[in-house]
Amino acid sequence: MYCTYFGLKERPFTLTPNPDFIFLGKAHQEAFAHLLYGIDQKAGFIALTGEVGAGKTTVIRTLLTRLTPETHATALILNPMLSSLGLLKTINREFGISDNGDEPAELVETLNQFLLLQKAAHKTVVLVIDEAQDMEPAVLEQVRLLSNLETATEKLIQIILVGQPELETLLSRSELRQLNQRITVRYHLTPMDAADTRDYIAHRLRVAGGTPEMIRFSTGAVQAIHCFAGGLPRLVNAVADRCLLIGYTAESRQIEAAQARQAVCEVAPAEGRRTRRRTRMLATAVAALLLAAAVLAGMVYRRPAPAPPVAAATLQQTATPLALLLQRLDEGRSSREAYQTVLKAWNIVPPASVLPDSSLERSLKQAGLDIFRYTGNLGGLSRIGYPAILELSLPNNQKRYLVFGGLSSEQALVATESGSLTRVSTAALEQVWTGRALIPWKNLLGLSVPVPYLPNHTQRELLARLLVSARTWPPNQPVITEGAVREAVKLFQQSQRVEADGVAGGQTLLLLYRQAPDFKTPVLKKAEKTDP
Repeated sequence: MYCTYFGLKERPFTLTPNPDFIFLGKAHQEAFAHLLYGIDQKAGFIALTGEVGAGKTTVIRTLLTRLTPETHATALILNPMLSSLGLLKTINREFGISDNGDEPAELVETLNQFLLLQKAAHKTVVLVIDEAQDMEPAVLEQVRLLSNLETATEKLIQIILVGQPELETLLSRSELRQLNQRITVRYHLTPMDAADTRDYIAHRLRVAGGTPEMIRFSTGAVQAIHCFAGGLPRLVNAVADRCLLIGYTAESRQIEAAQARQAVCEVAPAEGRRTRRRTRMLATAVAALLLAAAVLAGMVYRRPAPAPPVAAATLQQTATPLALLLQRLDEGRSSREAYQTVLKAWNIVPPASVLPDSSLERSLKQAGLDIFRYTGNLGGLSRIGYPAILELSLPNNQKRYLVFGGLSSEQALVATESGSLTRVSTAALEQVWTGRALIPWKNLLGLSVPVPYLPNHTQRELLARLLVSARTWPPNQPVITEGAVREAVKLFQQSQRVEADGVAGGQTLLLLYRQAPDFKTPVLKKAEKTDP
């Protein structure tokens, strides 16, 4: 929409990783150097951690593009939430070798023969496992055993574990101490500083064909974006992209601080409300200081009478239904109730061996559900159309969880203790919602996430089946090519008003399942306004 106006060849701030736009800030360069060092030194195990959106994927993709096929054989596992057998099969497939075998020993032997051939060809084999914090300890132990594939002098495979900070917590468990001790190279990726954020925005604009005459971000705008994003590239992209849309609408060549703040409010309404609350608090504090100064100067000479105390009954009458709903909950109880409500919505009997703990996401996965991590607003969540678990932030950094069940313009539906739905004020809910949610869903066809188009014909056929149900793929098509499937996915994404990148990731798959009549999924209800 805005590319022509700003003279851009393409959108510079898309959320999908694009190797053409790779930018390595100071921390990213250090992380990249650590990875190369570990691989060159045949360290065996390397760990890269970082917060969500810090740019771990960028570093990994940069690394894989630098490791040429002439000197390295590489494999990238994006979805490690598998059994030990399933992970071994996936590893073999990614290396392009046979995954036949019903026993881990058979698959490991096939892998070992491959590694020996690569060694004879003077190639280094590198396996990257992303989202490793989601792996079960037993599966991680199987990964450790792969490091036993070695010659008398060196390891035959270099394994890089990539994950969020929770990965370090997982590795510190006693049953994984052998693996933890074998990780000799570690790096925690920190967010970009303000200078890197400035250079990052300028770099992406330049690669997209932008010039300072056609589009530029003011110093104030960059500061506002960095303040919100905290140096996380993914959040910088989200806000900067919205800035360009706002600038296009205003026919402005320069993005100003006010436009950046508006973009923050639109991308993350909760953050916008917090900013406005901080502004009001600052204004109140300034007014209080001025009033105090006036008192000291003798300008205010009469103290008003104190207001009478408010009766408890009056407080109860003015309390919002949401406040009453939250009063009886602590973090643990809200987590357990959300877990039970979601399983009931999906007609899943809670496993007797699984007791939901502080890790709500892990408990849901153990019950057979996949998780899509959502960041945005309630409107977007409503359009996706699945029950979702909202993360709420109360004073003193207290967390609560509520299951979101529907939305109208003024009211939202959330689940109560009994699992039934009750209406609450949308405005009240948005005051405490962080903008983050977990959307549990069933990957009913067992597709990989994202779906690998090129190497796996079976996965393409299953994806085409979903696209037929969504009416974006002709039935009975004899040839299912990678290019045709990608275009069909783009058409579907456009119809659902999500990023049309042609990649069938988690959000696209859960939307496809919702559209397919062959698969039953829970749906949201509309919260109608009622008279008091």
